[in-house]
Amino acid sequence: MKQQTNSPRPLELLIHVIGWGILFGFPLFFMNREGSNTMHWMEYFRHSMVPLCLIVIFYSNYLFLIPHYLFREQMRKFLIINLILIAAISLGLHFWQQMTLPPFPLPRMHEMGEFRPKRFFPSNWTFFTRDLISLILTVGLSATIRMSYRWTEAETARREAEKSKAEAELKNLKNQLNPHFLLNTLNNIYALITFSPEKAQQAVQDLSKLLRYVLYDNNQTYVPLEKETEFIRNYIELMRIRLSDDVKVETNISTLAHTNTMIAPLLFISLIENAF
Repeated sequence: MKQQTNSPRPLELLIHVIGWGILFGFPLFFMNREGSNTMHWMEYFRHSMVPLCLIVIFYSNYLFLIPHYLFREQMRKFLIINLILIAAISLGLHFWQQMTLPPFPLPRMHEMGEFRPKRFFPSNWTFFTRDLISLILTVGLSATIRMSYRWTEAETARREAEKSKAEAELKNLKNQLNPHFLLNTLNNIYALITFSPEKAQQAVQDLSKLLRYVLYDNNQTYVPLEKETEFIRNYIELMRIRLSDDVKVETNISTLAHTNTMIAPLLFISLIENAF
């Protein structure tokens, strides 16, 4: 059984890098003011604190909280830890922004002899509420992505289990058919030796061809339809030896010339055996 790990796959890692790169690159569009070419790195660092807090919330849930609590049906612990984490990060981010907040330029009350109203600046709690909602949405996004990957892995494991089960059932069926087929044929040849040694020798030769098909071609997942029909014809001819002259066997097996159809080996042999 393959052990699942929390290490990201290359494609998943690339998606994460691109997503966070876009988020961290977004403040670069607002670094220059009034056409200045000066890079305001302190302002960029201040704006980057919000994406950095989102990363902490996202990967705390993605790598630890969701696998250890949500997936183990410990919803209460999962919510409590997230509430404490979100509250702590939100308050810390809020107070840090207040300490590093640059002073706003004084609004110009008169310009060109005309009175201009004061500029409106959102309150600090507006930004606090915005950041708080962003952190909550990040938890939901992390849970959605993590659960979608888990569902994909579970679906892949289910399909592999169904495939393995089908292969095991087919292998078991083959193991049941081969001894049954061989014993019937040997009994027929044994009965034939007493009254027709020549036919018994021909039957042994025919049996060797059948065994070659059963032991070697039968190991493949699919075989050409033409080979399977040839095997059935040889099997019918071999089974004729157990019939008396009063019994008439008619067969009509036809396939398209040069057909490329592939089927599972020994698919029809049980029907032929039961018929005989």
